[in-house]
Amino acid sequence: MRLLALLALAAGPAFADTAEINGAEIFYETVGEGPPVLVLHGGLGLDHTYLRPYFDALADTNQVIYYDHFGNGRSTRPADYAEMTFDRLASDAAGLLDHLGHESAVVIGHSYGGFIAQHFAITHPDRLSGLALLNTVPAFDYAPGVSGTEEQMAAFGKLFSQPMASDADFQETWNAIIPMYFADYDPEVGAALDAATSYSGEAWNAAGALLATFNTLEDLPSIAVPTFVVGGASDPITLPGPGAERIAGLIPGADLAIFEGSAHYPFITEEDAFFTRLDAWLAGLN
Repeated sequence: MRLLALLALAAGPAFADTAEINGAEIFYETVGEGPPVLVLHGGLGLDHTYLRPYFDALADTNQVIYYDHFGNGRSTRPADYAEMTFDRLASDAAGLLDHLGHESAVVIGHSYGGFIAQHFAITHPDRLSGLALLNTVPAFDYAPGVSGTEEQMAAFGKLFSQPMASDADFQETWNAIIPMYFADYDPEVGAALDAATSYSGEAWNAAGALLATFNTLEDLPSIAVPTFVVGGASDPITLPGPGAERIAGLIPGADLAIFEGSAHYPFITEEDAFFTRLDAWLAGLN
């Protein structure tokens, strides 16, 4: 398995710093050298740590750039989360590329990070050398397919129907529902993800409100860079039909991969198969 080697790598060399972008401090980490790959985390209310060490697998041939979105993780948390808009989040991504001296990058967005990546692709097309959209959707115009225990379903209802009262409230509620996001949940993996994450209940609350108007269906056909679209066959929240399959059908020439043994986290559940496909796609960009 890749994971044991990557766990050692994650504890090894990584450059961490903050960049002042749009008047805020954005926390970021870079691993490896080569063409830049900018990885956008989901949530919101989470941070970039759940993506590591997995995407460090790309660091053999690329500079992998992780960061915490404005209002999330170790980046600046504003007094007023109305400042956290899709325009702002996409602008922050462009600003981080400027800070690191990159004219363009491959942008990878997972889950909510995929919403930001779509917006970035539409508003900053000149900054893209490739786009990977993982377990995301172009619009929330469908019903999720979640199922679980009575406790899990109660937590899911709470998460999507009422504001989180605090970071701790969000952490507890998120950890109650996260097993439903995996096809084969490993409690040890869940515990490791939880221990690394700096939660923001206010970011989660604000992010949900932004989705009320999120819709890229008319804009996706304008994306002209190579695009890799990923779904998990049993993903209950970003279902493949209204998600990956619909996105791939709208973006000209998009490469689609549905991972049959995965739900929302194919890069964890089917790590080897996932990175074999992603590596091959990245190699084809050169």
